[in-house]
Amino acid sequence: MDEDLLRAAWEMNTDGADWNTIGQELGCTPETAQLMAQRYERDTDTEAAKSQFSLFDL
Repeated sequence: MDEDLLRAAWEMNTDGADWNTIGQELGCTPETAQLMAQRYERDTDTEAAKSQFSLFDL
């Protein structure tokens, strides 16, 4: 799925838009919009975790 759409769903929700509005804007159901935002957050958290190092590994 297009990373830009995932990010758009997440950003719109973070800015206060409800899932119905986000779904209409992105051309999908509110449930799909919510799943897109959740996937974006999960993907970015996973990438951030990969680039982190443990303080105890230093």
